[in-house]
Amino acid sequence: VLDAEGQKMSKSKGNVVNPWELIREFGADTMRLYLLVPSQVWLPKRFDRKQIPQVTGDFQRALRNTYEFFRLYSVAGGTALPRSARPDSDRWVLGRLDATVRAVTTAWSRYEPTAGVRALMDFVVDDLSNWYVRISRDRFWAPEGEADTAAVATLRECLIAVSRLLAPAAPFASDWLHRALTDGSVHLGGWPESPAELVRADVELAGAMDAIRRLASLARAARETGKVRVRQPLGRMQVAVPVAVRGPALERLLGILQSEVNVKRIDIAESDTELVRLKGKANFRSLGKRYGKETPVVAKAVEQLTPDQLRALETGSQATLQVNGAEVVYFAEDVVVEREVATSWLVASDGPYVAALDPTIDAALAVEGLARELVSHTQRLRREAGYAVSDRIALGIEAPPAVLEAARAYRGFIMTETLARHLDAGAGIADADLRQAVDVDGHDVTFSMRRHGAGA
Repeated sequence: VLDAEGQKMSKSKGNVVNPWELIREFGADTMRLYLLVPSQVWLPKRFDRKQIPQVTGDFQRALRNTYEFFRLYSVAGGTALPRSARPDSDRWVLGRLDATVRAVTTAWSRYEPTAGVRALMDFVVDDLSNWYVRISRDRFWAPEGEADTAAVATLRECLIAVSRLLAPAAPFASDWLHRALTDGSVHLGGWPESPAELVRADVELAGAMDAIRRLASLARAARETGKVRVRQPLGRMQVAVPVAVRGPALERLLGILQSEVNVKRIDIAESDTELVRLKGKANFRSLGKRYGKETPVVAKAVEQLTPDQLRALETGSQATLQVNGAEVVYFAEDVVVEREVATSWLVASDGPYVAALDPTIDAALAVEGLARELVSHTQRLRREAGYAVSDRIALGIEAPPAVLEAARAYRGFIMTETLARHLDAGAGIADADLRQAVDVDGHDVTFSMRRHGAGA
């Protein structure tokens, strides 16, 4: 272990680090993960205390927050459905868990802890926390009833498996998590197992969910380009995906994309050429190795490649043209395929994946957008007031007519999302715990709230 500048640690240089001080400051598990993650343990390692929270912070926060989410919304009892009968999102995340179990098991078996810990971190941060929990919130959030037992069982299975996969690398945190979920020590639990191979349906589901995640990311990028917030509903979205991805699994998952992107309707385009124009750009370095002085002519001819040829090059195939009476073969590395927007819609693309949003906001969409802004501000103010997630409130909204119209039109939606048992659109709440003026889309709006029943 070297210092941050790559120098050997020694007392004479004054660059020795006391491990016990670091353990007291960061915790033993954090230090173990920091030493495991950046590089294989047998390689020299530069130690920089400023990087400790950067290397492990996202993973530790994601794991802790996911468990807290589970603890907050989980229900006791209930019989979990067999995996084959669970919703697509549950089967998808359990499939990703299976793949992670195989990756971590292989890495540990080969004495490659860095690869194992990285695979586990990726699953927890990217798949479990940032995607599964987010798209499943409505199944857990049931203020007037119980959370979906299949969702609860799925999240619990994932967390238990994660704690067991994490045990060799972080024995203390993993044991705490395992005891919280099972009342038993992780170090007395069995190692997770997974099927040797995924069934065909789960492979198709994995590909479809990957497409949904890509398209959601592209749609958010398109909104940012057009400066349209995600809370503002839009009417239509068109998407293009590779032919191999299309099918029943993708169709079933469009509801998730619709919710993530906040659009009313999604259509799948027959081809990405409906949304973008494909354009080939010659890679002079690659062509120059084969064609020498003829390179400028061969590179110019790239403009003649058809959309079908360009798509074939993207998949690693070849394309052929007649250039000055001679046959020229273009390989994938010879041509960079670019896409130009062919519509007035907001468009973002990543290879054959394209998301296009209709930016038109009519009066009805504008009203709904205002209502969603009111919910967002109310949720923020609930947190500022120190309310528990389950606390019911009385809510007052004082605002100009346009905002009050939205509050009244979406009264039920606002009350359900904010747990308001009383909503006064046009007046404040007496004896409010919190009263605050806020700018909502250029409108001066005053919110007031108190716990429902308090002061009544």
